[in-house]
Amino acid sequence: MADQHVPATQLDSTLTPEVWRRERGHAFYPPNEVLRSIPALCATDGVPCEHKTIHAHYFAAWGDWYVTELDPASGEAFGWARLGADDTQGEWGYFDLPALESHRSPRGLPNLIERDLDFEPQLAAECLPEGRRRLGCEADECSTCKPLS
Repeated sequence: MADQHVPATQLDSTLTPEVWRRERGHAFYPPNEVLRSIPALCATDGVPCEHKTIHAHYFAAWGDWYVTELDPASGEAFGWARLGADDTQGEWGYFDLPALESHRSPRGLPNLIERDLDFEPQLAAECLPEGRRRLGCEADECSTCKPLS
């Protein structure tokens, strides 16, 4: 029974075993090759947010979480998150992947948080919602941040 909660692709003895693996129907954590490519926490400090690479996307009916950095020992991640439907309320900050994985609302529609299985790593400027507050580099010649003005 325990093997249903730990996907075969999960890094050995790092991320917390999955609680809702069977109900979700797929692994919550990305495959090892993706996990190994995600920078450690604080590794991209100094990189303008619009230039950071988003490595994984999680979603529910009530929110989105985009991962740019990860501590696989604790599951703490850094990235952009939004609760609700208002893109202007999204923020860059830290969130706990094991807490997201284990969340399940007892009311209404199933509210499991899922990983976007088709998501490919890309720059934040290219994949985050259009209506968000943008934090770019403000360089005049930057093609990534140019839409900021």
